[in-house]
Amino acid sequence: MINLVTAKKCSKIFEIVLTICQIRYKIASTRKTNRSSNKEEFKMSIFGKRNNVITYTVNKATKRDMYITIQNGEVIVNAPWYFTQNKIQAVVEEKKNWILSKINEYQQQSSNMQSVKIFGKNYDLKVVYSNIDTPELNIEENYEIKIILPNKYRKIGNKQILKMSINKMYEQIVKKEIDNIMEKIRLMLGIAPEDYFIEQLDGEIAKCTSKKEIIISPEIIQFKRETIEYVIAHEFCHLKYKTHCKSFNDIMEENFENYIKFENELSGYKF
Repeated sequence: MINLVTAKKCSKIFEIVLTICQIRYKIASTRKTNRSSNKEEFKMSIFGKRNNVITYTVNKATKRDMYITIQNGEVIVNAPWYFTQNKIQAVVEEKKNWILSKINEYQQQSSNMQSVKIFGKNYDLKVVYSNIDTPELNIEENYEIKIILPNKYRKIGNKQILKMSINKMYEQIVKKEIDNIMEKIRLMLGIAPEDYFIEQLDGEIAKCTSKKEIIISPEIIQFKRETIEYVIAHEFCHLKYKTHCKSFNDIMEENFENYIKFENELSGYKF
């Protein structure tokens, strides 16, 4: 049997061991906490090709590997907590060409993104390049329009590409939709043109010619459908009346109760 003195000694030793374990656990926990929360963020810069300055943010964490990401054009360096600034700088220097190419890619994509209107709704327009022969157009459900252009078009300036692409897109949509609108107005007014064409107009969205033909600008597709119908009806009426006489206005008011709203919306446009 263990005597009382021996038991007390064992108890004392156990308390000492337990205290040491608790201290070690506390130190380890503190280190772990510090490492996991040690996300240092600081800005550093290096010079790339053509004196491009790369500014990047460093996040320090417990991960063992260092990796670089480009988020919305910003360079993020994720490094282990024990990496020195010199070591991080050396890795970024080594990867600077890749970083610059990714930044340029992001900037090009951003410059090729703008908003366009179709039937009064705003769509994000994105121009991308691919190894294709002819341009392609995709209208997504999330109100994004993607125009895919052949790589050979890269030589043309961005503004020219966008203008050409937007005009082509408007023309395609007008060709698809205009027949139904023209037929609706014909049945509404009992008037019909000899013919109609879709062409680019100088400062006009539609016009009636002396040959009783109607020319429609592709840009008309930016307006709401009801506004487009109003413009087309306006040109149909000019087939019968050359001026905005009382008879002309009576027809428009009879068929479009909110004609004043349409006139205000179209203020500044020639038709």
